[in-house]
Amino acid sequence: MKLAVLLGGLKNPQPAVRLDVVRVLGMLDEVRALETLRQMYENESDSAVRGAIAWAGKRLYQAQQAGYSTVDEVFRYFGIDREIENTPDIAEAEMLKRMENAFDSDMTRMQERAGRKRLGMAAAAGLGVGVVAGASMGLGAALGAMGGPSSASSSMDKRPQIGTSRTPATAPSKADFSVWLRRLREDASPGRREQAIIELKQINNPAALPHLAVLFVSDPSPKVRQAAQHFGKILYWSAVYWEMEQDGSLQQEMQRRAQAMGKSIMRTPTEQSSGPPAGSLPGGASAPPPGGPSRPQEPDAGKILRQAQSARRKRKNDKR
Repeated sequence: MKLAVLLGGLKNPQPAVRLDVVRVLGMLDEVRALETLRQMYENESDSAVRGAIAWAGKRLYQAQQAGYSTVDEVFRYFGIDREIENTPDIAEAEMLKRMENAFDSDMTRMQERAGRKRLGMAAAAGLGVGVVAGASMGLGAALGAMGGPSSASSSMDKRPQIGTSRTPATAPSKADFSVWLRRLREDASPGRREQAIIELKQINNPAALPHLAVLFVSDPSPKVRQAAQHFGKILYWSAVYWEMEQDGSLQQEMQRRAQAMGKSIMRTPTEQSSGPPAGSLPGGASAPPPGGPSRPQEPDAGKILRQAQSARRKRKNDKR
């Protein structure tokens, strides 16, 4: 749900609609609406709406002074900040890629040496062409079991990153929730009303926010009021998260936060595909042909790993 949609509701000619929107903004602690509410307060003619604006404005001011931010909560709740923290920056990713290539090169050389040694032993023993062919087939089977020269990089690519990936965004639904509203209005048990709120959040329909705001303002049970705000915020954060992913502002904010953490800007898929062509060097120069005199020496994997670890430690120390 875009903030502009909520703010647009403040201009609705019906006081009841304006009242619902003000209550929702107050429940959500949406501090970005504070200035709009200040301006609205001066011109609001309905006494109930004016009183709600005063109530919501006080809440939003306190939240603003405490440093509350909807976008911060979205990034925290869905693990987006955690994903940024655990994502290698460009320089570190290139180091890791070079390390993978070094591992692949080492494995290829070991396999070639093993093959030559086996063939030489078979020839020296006078076993004949058939046995040599059998040895070659046996070596091929062994290499196949090991996964071939690319096994190191492919296994690293598929390694699960448990606890470091953000929760995927979910599109808001338009599912009917009238059954849950009836339970919230008619059920005398605070525990069952609280459970209905949890189930209502799982439906993921932002249209339920005004009804949760009414509970937050007027329900006699403190637990129900707390649940209405807590799960109402999650419902709102989910809608904001989805909208940010759709309009591209999520990737922009992730890049900004990556810079604030001391990381290089993470490339978007478009930027990655528009990079220099394979085999080119910085400045547009072409790489030397394979086997040429200027072929670079394979990097040492241990050295690359130490450089990556040192860079990560430096970023953490800078943040302190």
